[in-house]
Amino acid sequence: TDPSSDDEEDDEEDLIDEVLHQPSGQHMLVDIKHVDAQFLNSEERLVQAMLDLIEESDVTLLSYHCHSFVPLGVSCVGVVLKSHVSIHTWPQEGVIILDLFTCGATPLVPILPTIKKLFAVPGHNLLEETNEETPEPMMLWSHKLRGFREGFGPYKRYENPLDQEYGSDILQMHDLDMKVPLVSEGTDFQHVDIVELIDPRVRSLASYERSLSNDGSYESLHPNLFRPDKVLFLDGVQQSTLYGEAEYHEALVHPAMITHPNPKRVAIIGGGEGATLREVLKHNT
Repeated sequence: TDPSSDDEEDDEEDLIDEVLHQPSGQHMLVDIKHVDAQFLNSEERLVQAMLDLIEESDVTLLSYHCHSFVPLGVSCVGVVLKSHVSIHTWPQEGVIILDLFTCGATPLVPILPTIKKLFAVPGHNLLEETNEETPEPMMLWSHKLRGFREGFGPYKRYENPLDQEYGSDILQMHDLDMKVPLVSEGTDFQHVDIVELIDPRVRSLASYERSLSNDGSYESLHPNLFRPDKVLFLDGVQQSTLYGEAEYHEALVHPAMITHPNPKRVAIIGGGEGATLREVLKHNT
């Protein structure tokens, strides 16, 4: 075997060990409404969902305890290696609240689709005794880094996208009506995150949902005005948004391109989202 490869593996194991022993962790809160009442009042089904979540999250279960309340409601707590998960339900209101914490380095955000699959169970709500169709489950969530990292091992804040604007401005926000991570990938040069969101301070989830219908409303006739925003982050730092990026890049490119008498070659330094190139290509070069 190559001695250098053994040394690299030892260094990686030492780094992982140092991360695991830092006084820090990740905390994710998830609230879901319009959930099936029978599911929320079934200790057996909730336990199974919690165990499935723990298994799919690739963590080790140490113990768990659940308690059914009278007349309705269930609370469960699972203690797993380096973390915990807790569940509280309100069957009559169709609401479930989950709390997940881990000291491990594995990101929690990627397990959101699993949480939605296991716990956002559509169905009957005890408070909605009408003939109208029950709304689809709606999920709000937030993610926050906890504890202390700097000064407790080889931690560099600027190297962690979750400790930059992406974490503070997006992931920690619990009141965004829509927040869907679309891309979270590392390249040879940077980490790319793209998230789709609706901020109730500037856009309406109800208007977006109406824009998807064919009811003849203003929203349905002009769906492009009500679609969710998309935000691009590089290494956790915001680069551009769907609403506003066109104006920004038009002002950045066109004055120089119009002023130049005969542009043939253009150097674009940066341009992570490709919008500068898009505007350049509107000219004959």
